[in-house]
Amino acid sequence: MTATTWAFWNQARHKIANNEINLSAGPFRLALYSTAASGTINTATITVQSEIGTEVSGGAYNAGGLTMAAVTWGTGTSAGQQKFDTSNPVFTATGTDMSNVRFGVIVKSVTATTSGLLLVWSALSTVEFDLTTGNTLTVQMAATGIFTLA
Repeated sequence: MTATTWAFWNQARHKIANNEINLSAGPFRLALYSTAASGTINTATITVQSEIGTEVSGGAYNAGGLTMAAVTWGTGTSAGQQKFDTSNPVFTATGTDMSNVRFGVIVKSVTATTSGLLLVWSALSTVEFDLTTGNTLTVQMAATGIFTLA
């Protein structure tokens, strides 16, 4: 499976510029969504995670997603480039299958689990897939980072 490039929501750029989303300070979460979310996931005007709907469930998946570890906002491949990156998040299906996975959404966490500020999203696959019990899904981030600003 090849994931698409991470895409910004329109308001995410605005929130970064106004420091409502501080890329230097987490926590950030990666949430998983099904194909049913495709009607809203690429809507330019949404701003918070709860507006998407149809989040994946099962397999010990926590609503709101997985807290991302080792998030960095720093120098990229040159002094004139900034890179947002993280270690590769790993989801594990335990107890039951994690069904209908298709999209990944990165949010800036706020107080409630599902009220994160939307940052970027990616289609992790062209079709939904199930993560069966006992298996893991590693979302491998590009060596160049999730995104860069130059």
